[in-house]
Amino acid sequence: MNLKTNKTGLICSLVSVMLLCAYCTRKNDQSFSGAYKPAVKTFVKFSGSIPVPSSGTAGTLVTFKIAGVDSLLLLQPGDVQFLLNGIEAKIEKMSPSDSTITIVVPDNASSGAAAIVVKDRMFYGPQFKVRGDVWIDSTFNNLGTDQQGKPIMGSGTNANSTINRVYLESIGAAESIYIMGSFTSFNGETGYTSISGGANITSSRSFLLKLDPRTGTIKNDFAKGAGTDGSVMGLLPLTRFPGYLVYGGFSLYNNRDGVNNMTRMYPNGGMDSVIQNVYNPNPLETQYNVDTLPAFIGGTDIGVIKAFLDKDQRIISIGNFKYHRKNLYDLSTYFNVTRQNTYVPNIVATDQDGNLDTTFNYDITRGQLYTGANNIVTDAVQIRDGNGPSGKIIVVGGFTAFNNVPVQRIFMLDRNGQPDPGFKAQANGAINRITYNATTRKLLVVGIFTQFNGQSTPNGLVMLNEDGTTYNSFTMGELLPNSASAGNLVTYAGQLNDGRVVIGGNFAKYKNPGGSAFITRQNFMILNADGTMAENMNNTGALNGTITDMLETKSGTKKALLLVGRFSLFDNETVGNIIRIGIEPK
Repeated sequence: MNLKTNKTGLICSLVSVMLLCAYCTRKNDQSFSGAYKPAVKTFVKFSGSIPVPSSGTAGTLVTFKIAGVDSLLLLQPGDVQFLLNGIEAKIEKMSPSDSTITIVVPDNASSGAAAIVVKDRMFYGPQFKVRGDVWIDSTFNNLGTDQQGKPIMGSGTNANSTINRVYLESIGAAESIYIMGSFTSFNGETGYTSISGGANITSSRSFLLKLDPRTGTIKNDFAKGAGTDGSVMGLLPLTRFPGYLVYGGFSLYNNRDGVNNMTRMYPNGGMDSVIQNVYNPNPLETQYNVDTLPAFIGGTDIGVIKAFLDKDQRIISIGNFKYHRKNLYDLSTYFNVTRQNTYVPNIVATDQDGNLDTTFNYDITRGQLYTGANNIVTDAVQIRDGNGPSGKIIVVGGFTAFNNVPVQRIFMLDRNGQPDPGFKAQANGAINRITYNATTRKLLVVGIFTQFNGQSTPNGLVMLNEDGTTYNSFTMGELLPNSASAGNLVTYAGQLNDGRVVIGGNFAKYKNPGGSAFITRQNFMILNADGTMAENMNNTGALNGTITDMLETKSGTKKALLLVGRFSLFDNETVGNIIRIGIEPK
């Protein structure tokens, strides 16, 4: 065999294999080239630096650090937009030398993210705080300051729990705030120890708390022990007892049995109780001869939504209950309270000890039972009577009849607990909330109705006079929902003493009545008495959640508003269902 020939052949074979591999590689490259499109280069990018300044009012010049400014200068002016929380801001200057854009904070701007829109693409940037006449009051529920000197705010009530109502107590020059609801902790704590009569008393931070109105801290002169075992809906100051009726949905107070969703409470938190002889089937066990029980012997079988005092100083309770309950202590044992049940649906009158008044919403002579509402009751308010508070009561809900009398989701009670024929208001859908301002003497009604008193109400909100007629000087503009499943666009509305209106709900933008442009408002806004947005009062960013009640108050010498409900965010800041905001220039 010729070794030279074989060597030459081997070399040729190796070259052929290499050429074949190269061909296959080229063929593979050709076959798969273009399967993944090259990434689109982002020619604009916020640097992540905070803007300078980081906050400001309308008209303020603000500079943002942005890469790719030079590429923007090559575009047509209409191809570039700068937005502050969805509102277009005028671009004052684009500077490629230091990669900055300077804008002017526009009118109607609110706190939120900056963004640049380049043709059909949007690039988000840092948050900018718009200052105005509404601001978070960091002196309320303040736990101190961090290492940078920033205020540390308390976490409020526990998540997924609601503060139903807030009540201001004024005794002489002293004031206190009560908050009540379904919460079981406050600022992350479930209990506290207060000093009463020289003794330490442990009380529960649940369902009902007494706060200092200046600081939002818990007052230590209120020690209710374990308190209620369920949600508290309200407090009613009584005239024939030195304290309150506390009501809601609960069967115990400080572990005492015999509570029927309401009981009397002293201002220090203690339940009004009596040491009562009870039936003991075993006389040898003498410790069961007596029991400590509620002095208030009445109540209902299901929770109470609202309670009022009428002109006759009777307690008028409103809810979805069917029966009045009365404790019969002479038939009770230490282990079981015997109750007498009387059918009185939805609305019941009692004296201030809890005894049923059979002259109100109860027909003892006709031998037939009243039927109550034919659908749910959701809310009620009491209007003024001259200079006093004990006027007539207005009830709302999803019903179309009460005691077989046609009423369209709203009616006023007469002196006997029946629908007052002089009150003619009506809605074509369920009413969820009603609020009343005793200064302006106006009602705000919120629900899923689209017509009220025959007039179109597309947002489910209307303002009424005390007689139920529509107050036509207030007109809502157009709302855009914050999502496809937003539900009711308005969930809360309350009027301030100066006539302005606070709105909470599930909306993203608002257009003034008669206006042409939508303005970003994220679930919270303050309107003038005519329905237009109040100037400099809508600078705050997003609210996440639901407002249930509000209280006009003070922050130092400044007007303020205490908001409660079930919300975790206000002005893009984390909060815990309670916050105080200033409502005039800081």
